[in-house]
Formats: sequence, C-alpha cells, structure tokens
Amino acid sequence: MLEKTQKKTEALEAYRGALVLRRKAGDAAALIACLSHIVKLAPEDLEARVELGEAASRARQAKVATPAFLEAAQLARKAGQEDRWAELAERAHMLDPADAAASITAAEVYLQRDKAADAVRLLQPIAESQPDNLTVQELLGRGYLAIGDFDKAQPICWRLYEAQPAALDLLIQLVEGRVEKGQADVALALLGQLKPSFIQQGRKYEFLKMAAKIYEADQSNLPVLEMLAGLYNEFNREDGLRRSLTRLFNLYLAADQYQKAGDTLERIIDVDPYGEGHYDRLLNLEGHIDKIWYDSIARRAEPPTGGRAPGVATLAGTSTQPSQGLDDLIVEGEMFYQYQLAAKLRATLERINQLYPSAEEKNQRLRDLYNAGGFKPAPAAGSPSPASSAAQTEVQETARSAVHPQSLEELQNISEITASIYRESTPQGAMQVAVNEVGRALAASRAWGAIGSPDRTPTLTVEYCSPAVAGSDITAALKLYATLMHRAAAKPDGWLIENPGQFSVLAPIRGEIEKLEIKSLMAAPLLDRDQPAGLLLIEQCDRGRSWTTGQMVMVRAIGTQLVIAVNNTKLRRLVRSLAGTDEQTGLLPRSSYLDCLLSEAARGKEQAQPVSVCLLEPEHPAALMQALGDAGMQRYIQAVAKAIQSNLRQNDISIRYGPCAIAVVFPDTPLPQGGLAVEKLRRAVAQVKPDSQPAPAFCVAVCDIPLGHNFDPVDGVTEVINRLEAALELSQKEGGKRVLVSAFHA
Repeated sequence: MLEKTQKKTEALEAYRGALVLRRKAGDAAALIACLSHIVKLAPEDLEARVELGEAASRARQAKVATPAFLEAAQLARKAGQEDRWAELAERAHMLDPADAAASITAAEVYLQRDKAADAVRLLQPIAESQPDNLTVQELLGRGYLAIGDFDKAQPICWRLYEAQPAALDLLIQLVEGRVEKGQADVALALLGQLKPSFIQQGRKYEFLKMAAKIYEADQSNLPVLEMLAGLYNEFNREDGLRRSLTRLFNLYLAADQYQKAGDTLERIIDVDPYGEGHYDRLLNLEGHIDKIWYDSIARRAEPPTGGRAPGVATLAGTSTQPSQGLDDLIVEGEMFYQYQLAAKLRATLERINQLYPSAEEKNQRLRDLYNAGGFKPAPAAGSPSPASSAAQTEVQETARSAVHPQSLEELQNISEITASIYRESTPQGAMQVAVNEVGRALAASRAWGAIGSPDRTPTLTVEYCSPAVAGSDITAALKLYATLMHRAAAKPDGWLIENPGQFSVLAPIRGEIEKLEIKSLMAAPLLDRDQPAGLLLIEQCDRGRSWTTGQMVMVRAIGTQLVIAVNNTKLRRLVRSLAGTDEQTGLLPRSSYLDCLLSEAARGKEQAQPVSVCLLEPEHPAALMQALGDAGMQRYIQAVAKAIQSNLRQNDISIRYGPCAIAVVFPDTPLPQGGLAVEKLRRAVAQVKPDSQPAPAFCVAVCDIPLGHNFDPVDGVTEVINRLEAALELSQKEGGKRVLVSAFHA
C-alpha cells in the first residue's frame, strides 16, 4: 500500500522489516518477493541485489538470479570494486550460460584476466546474432587482437572505427600487431589508410613514429622507407629526412636502381648542402647515370679535402672563381640569417673564414654578415690591419648586445613582470599576467601564450590584445602555434620575424597569418629542462616592425620565469592534493603543517619573498568543547573554516592545527600585511555563532619566517612553530583582546 501511494521511504522500511521475518521463517518464495521490492525501491543497494541473487540461486530460479548478479556486478564496478565485479559477473554466467548479457560481461572479465581465447569463444555466437551491437564488436575485436588473429580483427576494427572515430586506438594495435608478425607490407597499407585520421586528430607525430617502427621491423623494405622519407619531408623533420634519404640511397644502390639513387642524392644535397659523404655517394653512381647529370651533381657535391669532383675545375683554376665562390657563400649565409637557422649560419661563416681569410676587410657585405651573425673571424697570418681590428671590435660589440638587454628599462621590465607572475597561484593566472605585461611593455598589438607539448593541442592558452585590434582567430592561432612548436626544440632562441610573408617556415600557413593580420612577429619557446613546453607570440598587426635582440632576451627571460612559476603552482596544488583536505572543513590535516611550512619557506627564500604564518583558536577551547559536545564543536569548526577560506587568497594555505585551532600560511606576505590579513579573518569568524550561542572571542597570533642570509629551512620553521605557540599562549592569557604580532629579531 505504501509503495502504491509513492511513499518510497516508508515502504522500504516496511519491506526491510518484513525481510527479517522472512529470513527467520525460511520462506524462500516470500523472501525473493520481498527482496525484489527492495531492489526496485533502492536501485543502488548492492548487498540487497547480491542477497536476491543468492536466494534465487538456491531456489533454482536462474532467470531471477542471473540479472540480480549482473546488476550487482555493475554496482560493484561503479563503486570501484573490480574484484567483486568480476566474481559476480562469473557467477551470473555460470547460472545461465545462454544469457547473452551475462556472457558479454563474463567475456570482458576474461579479457582483463588475459583469457582472450575464452572471451572470443563466448562472443562469436553473440556477434553473429547481434551484428549491430558495438559493445560486443569491440570486445570481440580486442579478443582477436589479443590472440593474434589479425585477419578476423581487421574488418571488425574498421567497422568500429567508421562508427566511432575514437576506436582509432584499436587500429593502431592492429598495425603494431601486423608489424610484430613481420607483415610490414600489410601494416604499411593499413597505416596509409589511417593517415587522414591521424592528421585530423593532431596525432601526426604518433603516425610518424608508427611508420618508423614499421621500417625498423623490415629495413630492406623500399616502399616503407619511401613513405617514411615523404612523411619526414611533409612534417618538416629535417634530421629524420636526412637519415631516411641516406638509407634510401643505399637501398636504391643495392637494388641497382641508379636513376632513383641519383634523384635521392640530389635531395640529400638539398637538405644538407655541406654534409659529409656526398662525394663518396656520387662515386657509386659513376658510369651508371647520364654524364651531364653526373657532372651537375658533382658541381653541388663537396669533394674531400684536397680533392675535387670529376669534371669540375679547382678553385685556383681561374682568377674569377674565388670571387664567385665567395659571393655564393655570402648569399647562402644571408639566407640562413634571414630564416633564423643559427647553426647553419655559423657553419657557413666558419667555412667562409677558412676559405677566404681576411676577405671581410675588403668586402662590406661580408663584414655586415659577420656582424649580424655575431661571428668573430680568425685573423689571417701576420699582423691584422686597422680595418680588420675595427671590424673585430664591431663584431665583439654585436655579440655582447646579442646576449644582454639593450637598456636598463628592459632589465626593469624583467624584474617587475617576474614579481607579478610569482604572485599568481594558478597556471592560468601566471600565464595571463605574463602575456599582459609583455604585450604592454613592448607596445605590441597582441601577445599570445600557450602551454603544451609540440605534438598535442595546448592545454592552456591566453591572449592580450591592445585596444586597436580584435582577438585572434583561435583556429589560425593554433595552426601558427603548431607550426612553430614543431621546430622549437631546434630553435630554442626563438624567432625575430620582420615580415612573416617572406619567412619560409610560415609559408604553409600564409592564409592563417593573413587572417591574424600579423605584419611582424616575435616568437619565444618556453623551455622546461631544455624541452619545449609552450610558446610566447608577440604580434604587431598595424605595421611592420624590427625587433631588437634586447627585446627577445627580455621575453625569453620572462618565459623562463613563467615556466618556473607554472611548475611551482602545479607543485603547490599537488602537495595539497597529496596531503588530502578534510571533506567537511576543506582544511589540510595537521600532518601537512610541517611540510607546508618547509616548502613555503624554501620557496620564499628562493624567490626573495616574505612568508607569514598565523594560529587562530577560540578563547577557553576546553570549556567550549564541553558546552557544545563533539558534534556541536565539529559543526562550529566547519562554519569557522568556511568563513576563513572565503577570506583567503588562492595562494594561502589553511590547516587544521588542532581540535579547535586553525593555522594559515600567507606566501608572499610581509608581517605587517599578515597582521592586517589576520585582523580581517578575526572579524569574519566573530560573525560565526556556535549553535545559537554567543560567538566566542578568538585568540590570534601571527609571525614571519626568518629568511635571512644564512637561513636554514629546518631551523627557521622550528623558530616559527615555537614563536607561534608562545604567542598563542600569551593571547589566551589576555583573553583574545588583540592580535599578537611576533616579529623575528636576529
């Protein structure tokens, strides 16, 4: 009657009372009926479903017991009880092997226990009768992959992928399985079909690694290596392209495919004009390719020291040849400088200096290139001329300016912006402050920052816009980020781009550059332990702009501090999460008090920032606990903790110091400001009344951590703990009339 009148709580109590009587009476039918009502009214009651399954099993009612055990298994899994889930699922299947749902769940258990063959045996008949059941298809596909039956797994994995693109991981397992079985050609064909999906999901470097894995499994497979070289070229991976082309050249030679070997050698020279071994490779082609083509390659290949390429005159052969060679190298160096290829520029300048010593004395263009590259040419034999000395002095001044900010204003900006960044308590806040301050300091149209790895979409993006420009198109900004991040590891110094339209690296995304309306661009990678961790983009949209090296140094210095600040905020959050806040009060436990003080003291010392700490406790805590009782005291402390936390900054740390006492750590807070913050907390908790009784006075003490020149974290924290205890004891004697401020005196 109660159930029919929708009084579920009262009905459930009545059924549970009846259940006790049914157990005593041993009436199986009535017991099952009573339990059926209970699980209907309490769908989350795991134990009731287990009891129903057991009672029905004893009564040989498999059609009742099987679904009861299955539902209990799902509840157990939802509660994180994986072992119990597996046990209940197997019991359900054993009771009724013909039940499809029980067989599916049992198959999932078998897959987890590495019994893939048993899982496949259960799933095959179900898959035939339920071809549209994606859950069954996925489990069966995983089973086939586990037992190595890739021919049966492949159509299932494709069907799943077409229905659910997230099933790409199954196809990846299929490719890897084919590779392990030595089926490189089949794996390659499958991987080629998957390429658009990998690109669309932003996983192209994972795709590249898989292609490399296929090649490593069969290093004599020409189609695999041809595909791999094409991928390296498409993804602008120069090192990988150079290696793959070299291997490809050797394979073509071994297969007597000399025409393709010649084409490959030309591509190798394009990628690495001054690399070693070009001339030796060329000799392998002599007599196998057209003579005119051979001589053309020979003119581009560098002969060994003291030798010369066939059919090519030596440099000393004519009087005009040295001048032409010097001009070519200067053009090469200017190209490397324009495209910010520092390593190659350095190699070219060293080569010029070796082949044409002291040429800069008579060649203004070469002198300018040396100055721009910060290169100091070695003096020729004999005493240097005055012009050469002047040029060297100019180069030295350029080198000095390349590694130091150009003005005191930039140094001041670094200091001020860094201080602002370290005041933030979240990665988002630190990043936003950095881009805002850098954008304003450089009077840029936009500043855009992101944190993430090169092969993934950034996890955090922020932007600063001047009043004259609109915000970035997010799709275009992410493509610009991806393009530069893929080269960040090889270009840690960043890019100074006066005209993005003429910058070859940005040519594939010229449309996005135009959409963003960028006229000039500065880009600085954020590095964490020498690995790219993000990017700062400084954009000028209203005009072209020449960036200075001092501005780049400023942005890179701020970027370094930004990475440290972001890591610090993550570490602080990790410490709090590991310590485990109390669910009811939101306070950290007493066990984390010492760790928090030590970590904040060390951080304050490292960043030259003061740290203050306070203790709060009601007056006469023993009498208050006696008056309120344990439950009442807990409710009161919860309310006090809520009032305190609503008045703290995100960076501040609150800790349950004792049954009635609370400690608060104030990072980046000198003692006078800490005293004001504690006064604010004291006024907030004064509004909290315990169980309608008058609010007790709070005794409060605050002190600073002594971060002196010879600061020792353990001694300093011990000093803080002792001073706070003594000050709080004195405040208790005074009846909480004032906030006691205890300053450290060396």
